[in-house]
Amino acid sequence: MIKFFRTIRQNLLNEGKTTKYFKYAIGEIILVVIGILIALQINNWNENQKSKKDERYVLTEVLKNLEEDALLVDEIIAQRQKAKAAVISLQKFVNSRTKDTDSLQFHLVNLLTFERYFPINNAYEILKSKGLQLSNNELTTKISRYYDYEQPKMSNSILDIEVTILKIFNDRNGFVQFMSLIEKDKRMVVKNPDDPIFIEELSFFLIAFQDNNGGTLEKLLVFRDINKQLREQITNGLKELN
Repeated sequence: MIKFFRTIRQNLLNEGKTTKYFKYAIGEIILVVIGILIALQINNWNENQKSKKDERYVLTEVLKNLEEDALLVDEIIAQRQKAKAAVISLQKFVNSRTKDTDSLQFHLVNLLTFERYFPINNAYEILKSKGLQLSNNELTTKISRYYDYEQPKMSNSILDIEVTILKIFNDRNGFVQFMSLIEKDKRMVVKNPDDPIFIEELSFFLIAFQDNNGGTLEKLLVFRDINKQLREQITNGLKELN
């Protein structure tokens, strides 16, 4: 093709048609420029499609992580709600003249159970490795806030429950001295449910733990809503990319 154009230019010069030569040369330059622009547009389109494909992949993986995270949070919420109900029932036990031993043991299991929260953020690490480059800046900010702020804050609050309960189990001169059997998450037997010292220890723990558990439960419910809202925003973001 280049040889063909060169031949035409040479013929025009040989025939002395200088004006036509320059017009032809200008036209040829314009064609070359148009060709370059088209090539750039095609290249940009290809890059844009590749970028969208990468973004769809990362957002899909983030969405999956959030769904898994939501399941874990639901399980922890369910346990914190059981603990909340246990606190109320045990407060009634403390104030009751007749002691229901079976009820006591059942509620102690729910009271002294904790969960470990292992945040799922594999996809976010991939996103960070790519420089958090999303086409939707608002979505980028919300994803970053969830993983860098909301999730660690929630993790610390859940860990606080674990630390509180482990202190109970590890203090042999405290609450556990009144237990004849401890099978975590399964069974707990009190030596003498009518022991006034045991009743006093239990009452003291319930007062302290009620606010701790209630505060964590409230944070979990808020965190679950944040997770849900972010999942909805990512789903909408994926629709826009498609």
